Amino acid sequence: MTTAKIKEKTRKYVSEEPSNWIVQADKYEVDKDWLDKSALIAIKILRTIRSQSLTQKELAESIGVTPQYINKVVKGRENLTLETVCKIERSLGISLISVPAYETSQVIIDSFLPPQSVISRNKSNTIGSGKSEYKAESNYQPQEEQIAA
Repeated sequence: MTTAKIKEKTRKYVSEEPSNWIVQADKYEVDKDWLDKSALIAIKILRTIRSQSLTQKELAESIGVTPQYINKVVKGRENLTLETVCKIERSLGISLISVPAYETSQVIIDSFLPPQSVISRNKSNTIGSGKSEYKAESNYQPQEEQIAA
């Protein structure tokens, strides 16, 4: 096959419009934090509706949204409002997001402590005794040696 024929055959598979993959990649980088959390929420919702033998349509009806919206949610592509998260949690009887309790005593204690030192990103600090070794029976997990004090 000649080069001209190969080029002719491949042209029908090449788009006439320039690709916007760079724009999509930049958008993903900007939205990465909430997209990652949204994906984790989507997995939990999918596992729950499967374990409860529900359909996406039934979930949508129970919280008053369209099945198409639930489909976006379970694909991890929807930026959920707290209202929607609460409706899903109530409908499925699960917790999707937890907020740590506000502890006034901890705030008071923290106000008397000296400020924490900032660790330089260029400096590595050893954690532990520094005498960790890998043992075959530990499935390659570091094991600390016990040192008598």
